[in-house]
Amino acid sequence: MALYAPHVYSDPMRIALLETLLGELGDRTRVVLVLQDGIQLAGTVTTRPALQHFVDHNDQPGVNATVRLDDLGRFSQQHVVWLDSIREVRRMPGESA
Repeated sequence: MALYAPHVYSDPMRIALLETLLGELGDRTRVVLVLQDGIQLAGTVTTRPALQHFVDHNDQPGVNATVRLDDLGRFSQQHVVWLDSIREVRRMPGESA
């Protein structure tokens, strides 16, 4: 059974952009994620995400990833964000690259 993603990518340039985002999302890194729709989520990356193979709603294969973020304001809240929905990763003050 294939894993489903709303959007998948096979273009090498787009995959390179996704890999750049992955490099900003290390284990236990505190970040603000700015999403494509302008929403900002502040939290701690629970585990470094990795690209995975998925299919989209047309059964087209490609890659994407999810980021699991523990919310900084509501400790019982977790966010699961598709990597391609992230426009920018901002490190929280005190976090090093």
